[in-house]
Amino acid sequence: DKRRALQRLSMTRAADPAPISGLDSLLTIQAAFMDDSARLTQAINALAAECEERAATGVGVKPHGAKRVLYTGTPMAVPNWKLFNIIEKCGGVVVGEECCTGSRYYKDLVPEDGKTVEEMLDAIADRYLNIHCAIFTPNQDRRDDVISMAHRLHVNGVIDCSLQFCTLYDMESFSMEEAVQKAGIPYMHISTDYSTEDEGQLKTRVEAFLEMI
Repeated sequence: DKRRALQRLSMTRAADPAPISGLDSLLTIQAAFMDDSARLTQAINALAAECEERAATGVGVKPHGAKRVLYTGTPMAVPNWKLFNIIEKCGGVVVGEECCTGSRYYKDLVPEDGKTVEEMLDAIADRYLNIHCAIFTPNQDRRDDVISMAHRLHVNGVIDCSLQFCTLYDMESFSMEEAVQKAGIPYMHISTDYSTEDEGQLKTRVEAFLEMI
């Protein structure tokens, strides 16, 4: 039920203007890893209902036509909100996250039709082994997911972020850039850490990217 609620919330973000900020959506998903499932599911459904109403009436967190960004890359663990803050303070809006603190967490449900314990365990294992993380190779499915989400959410550009020394995502950034640009979608790769020391540099790069797209 929690993943279904997150799917419902995610669908509202295809609206223009976006009914919820990327930062608020990220906080919601981060809470899903820690909060009581039943309580959180109820809260997410209430939030999704509000976002559906906002989308239907054209109410958004940014003006219509604000630059829409899809985030992909390393997971954004609490309290790593730096990049989303910068993007949205620069006038953009994050409308989707292709990462483990994003769509990978909720996009696929575990089939519930298993008749035996073995079938149920197999279904759980299959679900978790079908997560397109950079630890798997080759990882064409991740690139396909990014391009599919970019089209579904009507994004203007993709920002691919690697946490410093996360070699797997750094390596995949080259093939990701090639695939995304081949699909005609602007792309930028960022490498950062948990500190605030590079905020000025990131702000300059993000502002330039948003102007370019």
